[in-house]
Amino acid sequence: MRQAALLLFLACALLPAAQYRAFWADAFHYGYKTPAEIDRMVEDLLTAKANAIFMEVRHRGSAYYLKSLEPPVNWEREYLPGFDALQYLIDKAHPRGIEVHAWFPVTPLWGGAAPPTAPQHVYNLHGPSAPGSEMWMTVSSAGTVSNSVDPGHPAVLKYLADVMVHVAENYDIDGVHLDYIRYPETADYGYNPTALDRFRRLFNRVAESPGADPAFGEFRRRQITELVRQVYLRSVAAKPRIKVSAALITWGDGPRTDQEYLSKDAYRRVFQDWRSWLEEGILDLGIPMNYFRDTTNSGFFDRWGEFEKNRQYNRGILVGPAIYLNSIPNSVSQVRRALTPSSTGNTPLGVCFYSYASTNTLDARELPTVPNAEFYSAIGEFFAQPDTPPVLGWKVRPSLGHVMGRLEVTGGPAWLADGAAVRLINEDDRSESLGATDSSGFFGFVDRRPGLYHLRIERAGQVLYRSIQQQVRPGLVTVFEARLRADDFGGVVPRFAAESLVNAASFQPGPQSAGALVSLFGRNLAPRTEAAATLPLPTELAGTQVLVRGRPAPLLYVSPGQINFQIPYFLALLLGPTGQFPVVVRHSGMESEPLTFTLGMSVGIFRFGDGPAVFHAGDFRAVTPASPARPGEYLALYATGLGLTTPMAEDGRPGASQEPLNRTATDTLLTLGNRMLIPTYSGLAPGLVGVYQVNFQVPADLAAGRTRLVLLVGGVASPAVEVEVR
Repeated sequence: MRQAALLLFLACALLPAAQYRAFWADAFHYGYKTPAEIDRMVEDLLTAKANAIFMEVRHRGSAYYLKSLEPPVNWEREYLPGFDALQYLIDKAHPRGIEVHAWFPVTPLWGGAAPPTAPQHVYNLHGPSAPGSEMWMTVSSAGTVSNSVDPGHPAVLKYLADVMVHVAENYDIDGVHLDYIRYPETADYGYNPTALDRFRRLFNRVAESPGADPAFGEFRRRQITELVRQVYLRSVAAKPRIKVSAALITWGDGPRTDQEYLSKDAYRRVFQDWRSWLEEGILDLGIPMNYFRDTTNSGFFDRWGEFEKNRQYNRGILVGPAIYLNSIPNSVSQVRRALTPSSTGNTPLGVCFYSYASTNTLDARELPTVPNAEFYSAIGEFFAQPDTPPVLGWKVRPSLGHVMGRLEVTGGPAWLADGAAVRLINEDDRSESLGATDSSGFFGFVDRRPGLYHLRIERAGQVLYRSIQQQVRPGLVTVFEARLRADDFGGVVPRFAAESLVNAASFQPGPQSAGALVSLFGRNLAPRTEAAATLPLPTELAGTQVLVRGRPAPLLYVSPGQINFQIPYFLALLLGPTGQFPVVVRHSGMESEPLTFTLGMSVGIFRFGDGPAVFHAGDFRAVTPASPARPGEYLALYATGLGLTTPMAEDGRPGASQEPLNRTATDTLLTLGNRMLIPTYSGLAPGLVGVYQVNFQVPADLAAGRTRLVLLVGGVASPAVEVEVR
């Protein structure tokens, strides 16, 4: 007992002047289901010298408050219909100096074996059985449908933000608290089909299962961050002094550096980049869940605490000890260490205990479980005196302001408003901040200097919208609303010309053969001009892809008006010698309407200057009027569209330079004048992609003069070209 008293005395000497002393009150235990429970909870908080309560107001998609966008909880006998637990708690806690923060488990939607009984419960409307894009649940890489919604689904993000902001607009709460603001940890989640379609469009990906693709991890982190940003700005717009907080993941040992943080589960596994939220300022309070037994993992607790205290970024950290895992003496020890300044002198803004109704545990190495009241008394003795929550200077004496808005597009696909670049320009110094619209069209900027600003919205580098100037004022949110029509995107969305796909050698429209080099014409096909510089040919140039039956084609050249690419060989294997295939052009998070083309044979002979690409085989000089072909001489003709080869050529890769050469799989002949010739070689030109070389001998008795040359492949003839023979 003397040792415990000494511990309390030393700990009290280290306490800051003002600090949060908070509890999480969860829905799994007693605490706020009846008026009597709330009355008791308020008295317990006062005994513990606490000054804030984080009440779980939403549980499994149902509400413990009446002014809700979701149905009320109806499966608990203790919770009476018509009882507004949140309002009752506000009425009881505020007069006693206790802040009330509305706690939302964000992504979990349901956990029961049977569906919820309320017809309007979002699980019944958008759960696993909902059709198509109406299904909102996140899916694992193995195909398991979770009980959590997928924040990458466009409808989910706005729905969740609406639910939480609605409480800030309708109740005198002190804060909005985000829990489970992440993907589930039990598997690799994020594979909702609608979310995957967004990822592929925004990041130019086509794989069915992105797996370990770093871009897919970044996409999922972005969805969570964008939800936090929207909740923060919309909540502050509704109530400038409200505090937005989040329960943060701290699994495993604490990181020593920012680089090591990137390997931790919060960032890597459940895509919760909470360090950046504090740095950007889209949280007022970060509450890391430092849930560690002190008997086994005290070092984990301390190392996370050191990392957290040193990364508050002009916001605040409340350390979150798991008092349910520890005996009272060990919990007191953790609180003392949590409130001790870091090695660089940084102190958190307080602590938040998990949880109000579960305060200590049975552990043979510690003390046995004792009534919760003993913890309230012990921690009250530790704190010694009541305290008010700390004054958050950026809330009560703000020097910076915020900006938010939403891009709304009438007509056209919803993705027109998704992923647009947003530039916020300060009129005084012309400095720019770059952001982007989220899946709901929302955008926002936090902590900007007061002054006059305007913004521009861009797609593919082109300005689609310029706002009027507006004043940004300290502590307030300036709102820019951007409304466009689908027609306003006519200068950036890729569109095909009437006769858009032609053989790149002959410029003949119509069916095109597998492996052929073709030219695609239209408008806005690429944001800029770029040519391939390496082999194998890339499947992306200038951020542009051509999808052929959903797979990216090899690209030679892209520009706003023309794209040259190779028709993939795999089409012939899928469709046979003829068939139809869709083509889509994608860049800057936008896609063309699919256009259907026909697979077939379209043989074209390349041009070289004024004549065809025919060369003297000996020295590879071009055959021209100044250097004509001679009877008996061997010539090499270059063409495209000769189809499959044996062995099979690979898309985007050059023809083999040594045996086995990639010979044409279809019979190839030539006519020169009135003579039918059999090539000595017909196949891919060594070292070239999609270019075929046909070697033949000029008949020794061929009459001199200009003569017509036609290439025949499988009975399909190329356009005739003229060759000079002397």
